[in-house]
Amino acid sequence: MIGMDQLCIGLHIKLDSWLGHPFLMSNFKIKNQGQIDALRSMGLTEIEYFPKKSDAKPIAPAAASAPAPTPTPAESAAAATLKQLMKEKKEHMETLHTARARIRAAEKKYAETASAAKNIMRIAANKPIQAAEQAQAIANEMAETFLSEQPNYLHLMDDNVADESGVFFHQVNVSVLSLTLARALGINDPEITRDIAQGALLHDVGKVMIPSQVLLKDEGLTQAEIKLLNTHPAYGIKVMQPVESLSPRVREIILSHHEMLDGSGFPRGLKGDAVNKAVRIVTIANAYDNLCNQRVVSRSRTPSEALAHMYKNELAKFDEKALSAFIKALGVYPPGTIVLLKSGRVGIVMSVDSTDLLYPNLMVYDQSVPKEQAAIVNLRRDLDDTVERTLRPSALPQVIHDYLSPRKRVCYFADNTVPA
Repeated sequence: MIGMDQLCIGLHIKLDSWLGHPFLMSNFKIKNQGQIDALRSMGLTEIEYFPKKSDAKPIAPAAASAPAPTPTPAESAAAATLKQLMKEKKEHMETLHTARARIRAAEKKYAETASAAKNIMRIAANKPIQAAEQAQAIANEMAETFLSEQPNYLHLMDDNVADESGVFFHQVNVSVLSLTLARALGINDPEITRDIAQGALLHDVGKVMIPSQVLLKDEGLTQAEIKLLNTHPAYGIKVMQPVESLSPRVREIILSHHEMLDGSGFPRGLKGDAVNKAVRIVTIANAYDNLCNQRVVSRSRTPSEALAHMYKNELAKFDEKALSAFIKALGVYPPGTIVLLKSGRVGIVMSVDSTDLLYPNLMVYDQSVPKEQAAIVNLRRDLDDTVERTLRPSALPQVIHDYLSPRKRVCYFADNTVPA
């Protein structure tokens, strides 16, 4: 503990009560004189600091015999600053409430969309026309979000929402991610955008013809089972054959979403320009989501690991321009990524703003703040911090793991509206 007269820029300090001070975090490194003035105006006699996290040493304490100083105009101004900071924190809490409402609204819409996707798969074999119409209705609605001139926010969904939706979260994920990439590539043609959304929703429709014991098998598949599973694109075209209204682009997505530019894909082994541009978009989204969401959760990669793997090890399979745009669109740290900040804080990326991709919104661990009140803060605006490195959830201490609740499955949904 040190006296308040020992404060200086560079000290990393800790405050006890989160609600009783004007700062966003209860422990932080002092960055400017204004913070020092505000701290000294709080009526504290001493404060805890962390030498190992600090860039400076406390200044020498004032002599014990020195008389108590008379308040100066500067100190009165500091008190006014403290009052203003408390007001700003209250406003930030209101903004936080809006942000949480936005995420709750996105989760509700996600659950509704995943439920509809589940119904599409349920009826596809016997009622393909109805299934295609339902997929088109969902695609139209999703496309509107990405055709808007407003910025998009890509949100990390709660595990409970994904679990309730079962395997059908994959269809929604691939649709959202495909549309995210399409927008990043500058595609704003309504017909193409809707076809990409519908094709992504229907890309795995052929799996309704694959036995569940193969689809749901956790251990490694046999060569015969792999061969059977790889027939699902052709089965998808067969299932959708009666749907005359289905566009050629959507059919091509269903048939070719596992085709790779280097010719290593299936079912036809297409190569290079033979792979449709819309197909290339869905292929990237599909591959990314499969890497992040393995049936056996322990085999799943983190979002940043998945992107790094695709770029470093599988670049020849994908459209390089599209993959680069995809990485940029998700940000260096996609939603669901656990990050260690330069300041030593740990957080989970909750959402990415399409207008400021390098500085995502995080939920940051703070032991003095109840989990349900944890701040969702912007890396640049609120923290003025940077990422040191990403972390695997398994590397977190249990108390931080429980607080941040890393998702077993990484699911996304997008919006461009603020709830009332």
